[in-house]
Amino acid sequence: MAGAVMAGAAGGAGRSVAEQAADFLIGLRHTSLDTDVVAIARTALADYVGVALAGASEPVARNVRAWAGERAFGTMDATVIGAGGLRLDPENAALCNAVAGHALDFDDTSWTTIGHPTTVVAPAALAIAEQVGASGADALRAYVAGVEVAHRIAEFCMPEVSEAGWHTTGALYALGAAAAAALLLDIDRATCVHALGLAASRSGGVRSNFGTQAKPWHAGMAARNGLEAVSLARAGVTASRTAIEGQDGYVACLAGAASRARIAGRDLPFGAPFDLVARGLAFKRFPCCSGAHPACDLTLDLMAEHGFGADEVEEIQVGVSLLAERELVAHAPRTPQEARFSMEFALAATLVHGPLTWDLFAPETLADPAVRRLMAAVRLDVSPELAALGFIGTAPVRMTFRLRDGRTIHGARDLAIGNPECPMSAEDHAAKFRSCAARAMAPEAADELLRRLRALDREPDLGALWAAAAQFELTA
Repeated sequence: MAGAVMAGAAGGAGRSVAEQAADFLIGLRHTSLDTDVVAIARTALADYVGVALAGASEPVARNVRAWAGERAFGTMDATVIGAGGLRLDPENAALCNAVAGHALDFDDTSWTTIGHPTTVVAPAALAIAEQVGASGADALRAYVAGVEVAHRIAEFCMPEVSEAGWHTTGALYALGAAAAAALLLDIDRATCVHALGLAASRSGGVRSNFGTQAKPWHAGMAARNGLEAVSLARAGVTASRTAIEGQDGYVACLAGAASRARIAGRDLPFGAPFDLVARGLAFKRFPCCSGAHPACDLTLDLMAEHGFGADEVEEIQVGVSLLAERELVAHAPRTPQEARFSMEFALAATLVHGPLTWDLFAPETLADPAVRRLMAAVRLDVSPELAALGFIGTAPVRMTFRLRDGRTIHGARDLAIGNPECPMSAEDHAAKFRSCAARAMAPEAADELLRRLRALDREPDLGALWAAAAQFELTA
């Protein structure tokens, strides 16, 4: 990229948001990344690959893979994770890998967007990195850059985007996928501006599709659309330099006129500091909507503290936040996909089986009489106390358990384990990866892959990494 500026430099007079983002991407070097952002990126990318390995055998991932395989074009330069060595063109590989990463709803979350950054930006970065023969360090840098571009723009859109009913993963991360690809392809400033403008017109996804196969497809759509935008820009297709902040632009259409007024004419602080460091990511212990996680953690805590079991529970009153009530849409789930968006199922299965694992989201668990009894015992309402906090994503919860012996147990939790303030340990992350990877490869292979992913920025050739991993066929 020509015309570099230092990462994080203030915007010059008259530069549009897309031009500021392009200048940031042009100026971002490995030396721009401090040890904190590298550490977070390593963890996020390893976590993503693990959940994608597990998600690759989900019906939605298989369906999308079959569809994409029939429509692949150009050179087959990019590996499809968890598919036994299948390679597709980068756009369709990114689509498949993003869907797999989001299929179990086990991927990381950002509270900047109340969305899932890594399952969109990582597949885009990894696909293009493999295509151009880039190193792991280049892929990591592109991932950090893509998340940063998406998040600094999203700051001016939230919470209005989520309040309006958009699924923020689909609505906010095509820009991040495009930014990651633009960096790796080393495109010039003008082409990068056009690519971001095109990506702004390819953003969407509605929350009404939560609990269906469409939700993980939103992630795949965003990853593919970001790469398509860059490809079109390289082919000479143009877009408005103010497509993001302009009248009737990306921000205005997604979040309204007030949001547009906040961003118009602003110098965005790209990389100063990186949002991945400033706000971090929330990693998931359980493969379901993050809106249920604090309640699941609290349930486990109260069971341990007060010594009660599933059979003793008569009723569970759950006070939730405004967003959690709108995310957890399946009150009587019929499918594993719906169960991932059901507070009733999450609490009932936790009470009966303990910490939720991906294999519990199955027809057998849904049909379990003990689980079904407890699902019917859940009373879910928006807490006035929590509603006063606004449209937040962290899903604080207030709970009351009424037991058959007459005891009433109260509890509150504001954050789930996995948030930056109460992080998962390195061993927690490793155990999660091994559990997920067991669906696709032998334990020894999983441990070796995790070792290499934890030092991804030291991998000289991503193609060799995927070739080593892809020799293991799916086992489920």
